[in-house]
Amino acid sequence: MSMPAFLPAGPGLSLRPWRARDARELIDAYRDPLLRQFTRTWPEDEAGARAWLAREEAGARDGSRYSFAVELAAHAPDGTGPAPSGVRDPAATGLLAGCVVLKVFPHDDDRPARTDTAEVGYWTTASVRGRGLAGRAVLALADWAFTALPALTRLELLHQVDNEPSCRVAEKAGFPHHETLAPQPPVFPLPGHVHVRPRPAA
Repeated sequence: MSMPAFLPAGPGLSLRPWRARDARELIDAYRDPLLRQFTRTWPEDEAGARAWLAREEAGARDGSRYSFAVELAAHAPDGTGPAPSGVRDPAATGLLAGCVVLKVFPHDDDRPARTDTAEVGYWTTASVRGRGLAGRAVLALADWAFTALPALTRLELLHQVDNEPSCRVAEKAGFPHHETLAPQPPVFPLPGHVHVRPRPAA
């Protein structure tokens, strides 16, 4: 399955595949201490960024993960302004605002093969956090996933209990709390929340 070149996520916001020239902004984004707190690996330099981008591209090729850059249109820094008339990709030269990713099982060796469930992940950059953009990006990804993958019956969004903003993002994107997972140290030292969005009724 090929990734779309552009997915709208509401006024001034869009999703698109990652590009090689995103490397510098990616490194800058991961300098944020809060982002590092809730992620396990991150690129430290140009080589690391290139490896990160190559992994995301490889995931799209083999169908295991579909990772999109989230861009905020340059003409609407608060994400509220309308897209310019007649422009297909209003955020093509905009600000990198984050990442959303669809992880299709099996995305690692810890889960059995499943085609009915996929996992949504996301992060936002420090400069745009708190504007409601994450929920819009996750919602756009979820809508695309259910359209692109007919076998999907549900999407999951997981986070540690100390990441309270992720609870709010999940709820706003239509992922109510489903269950609480036990800690799995050392990787997951705290309990985790599982939020689930079922496929919308036809």
